[in-house]
Amino acid sequence: MSGIEWSPDKLIAFTNKIADLHDKGFIPTALHLCGGNEEQLIELFPKIKKGDYVLSTHRNAYHALLHGIPPNELENKILNGKSMYIYDREKNFYMSAIIGGTVATAAGIALALLKKGSSQKVWCFIGDGTEDSGHFYEAVRYVDGHNLPCTFVIEDDGMAVEASKESRWGNDKDFIWPSCVLRYYYTKTRPHIRTGNFAPVDVMKSFMKTDEQYFPRLNQDYVLDIKPTKLSYKEAIKEAMTDLGNSGCTFHGYSIVPGDAMGSLSEVPSSQKFETPVAENLMVGLAIGMSFEGYKPVVYFERHDFMLCAADAICNHMDKIERISHGEFKVPVILKTVVDDGGLFYSGPTHSQDLTKTFQEMVDFPVIDTHSPEEVLAAYKYAKDCDGPVMVVEHKKYM
Repeated sequence: MSGIEWSPDKLIAFTNKIADLHDKGFIPTALHLCGGNEEQLIELFPKIKKGDYVLSTHRNAYHALLHGIPPNELENKILNGKSMYIYDREKNFYMSAIIGGTVATAAGIALALLKKGSSQKVWCFIGDGTEDSGHFYEAVRYVDGHNLPCTFVIEDDGMAVEASKESRWGNDKDFIWPSCVLRYYYTKTRPHIRTGNFAPVDVMKSFMKTDEQYFPRLNQDYVLDIKPTKLSYKEAIKEAMTDLGNSGCTFHGYSIVPGDAMGSLSEVPSSQKFETPVAENLMVGLAIGMSFEGYKPVVYFERHDFMLCAADAICNHMDKIERISHGEFKVPVILKTVVDDGGLFYSGPTHSQDLTKTFQEMVDFPVIDTHSPEEVLAAYKYAKDCDGPVMVVEHKKYM
């Protein structure tokens, strides 16, 4: 797609060049070099069409080159500390350096493409270490069950970092996945990280930048437009949800279709409500993926406690994507969250925590705590208009 006809020798030559730059001290940041799977990827990539999404990992250079990112552009990104943060919105190239971080997002993109009637597909590459994760199981089951246009490719070298499959699981047998999962085997020819050679420290220090220089922080300040209302707190929540529904938002979570999120979604068209498995990380990942295709998802958490199960998707991904991609990808997702802090049916310490301050410390995006109907309406109005993620906190004691 970049106009280059890639061969194994050309891919290896690119890797050797990057390795040489590392060994001279010009790359003082983390680096995961490709090697050993050139032929397998060259055979596979003709199936991936222009416009298809490719989701990659911390070891992404071959995927990026074969999907059309020019080698000089990729080299420049690597030299500027982005070897684990290669993104291209125009080419639909996305990645995560967190194990299992892409799989739910891939399912969400595929769900959006299916709903839009698109002919595009999603190709999500993972290592056999990611195959070990529950996140992968959830995403595969969702893609398979809903027949989504997504293929997961396991790049199996039998190792997760430096641990063999047998040492991790007690045997080296492969798990049998549905047809949406492909697997190829290869022997890695490069170390897990860096090159095995230690570069000159003084040279590395001269090229090293600060976190802020590599990834400038976003301005996440917000102001709410508070207006008086005669609605009760509960009525204001329903009014806000109806308004979001009228604007085209989609709603995701469990107790969405049966239950309407404690009745707050009763005026939202059923076509905009997506009942999910009880898999919180999957819920948020689906929303992230759908947002890449122009949707404005609202994810419902009926208790704050349950958000801890989605901390990876919320804190490592939803919060960081725009920053680490330098604006290539935005995540206009709303988290509708409830603190079970009052009323009947008290469920104990694991179902009634208020984690507002915890998430305000963990993420940079707005976490808006509402204590009045006026604040509810203003918070959701702000969230509707925002092009990034917003968490709105509701309190059951006011309902």
